[in-house]
Amino acid sequence: MNRVTHANARRFWRLGPEEAGSAVAEFVMITSLLIVIAVTLIQLTLVLHVRNTLIDAAANGAHYGALANHSPGDAAGRTRTLIAESLHGGFARNVQVSTSAVGEGQLVSVTVSTRVPLIGLLPNGWDLTVHGDAVRYD
Repeated sequence: MNRVTHANARRFWRLGPEEAGSAVAEFVMITSLLIVIAVTLIQLTLVLHVRNTLIDAAANGAHYGALANHSPGDAAGRTRTLIAESLHGGFARNVQVSTSAVGEGQLVSVTVSTRVPLIGLLPNGWDLTVHGDAVRYD
């Protein structure tokens, strides 16, 4: 029967020369991984914030353009202003407004095409297009 003596147990749990310093290396690797995950989550949150803000600006611009005293040009101006005040003017470069007849009214559509932020708030990632619609009754 094998007996584990106190001396054998101590020798078993003692780190050998090939394992010296491994705790520091493990700490660096785990910390690096956690930092990469944290930065990725922050950037994903920023991308979703930009997307939601652009959707809201497009919808608000369409509603503004659908008011009785305003034109489709006012919708584009309102959308650009909201985007520039909320995010950055670079996201408001390509704002298009179109109108079409629907029932007894007119549909005002605002389309914002931009690039998703890949690093920080700079519009340098992949393409994103959002729409906002409102009906104008004359």
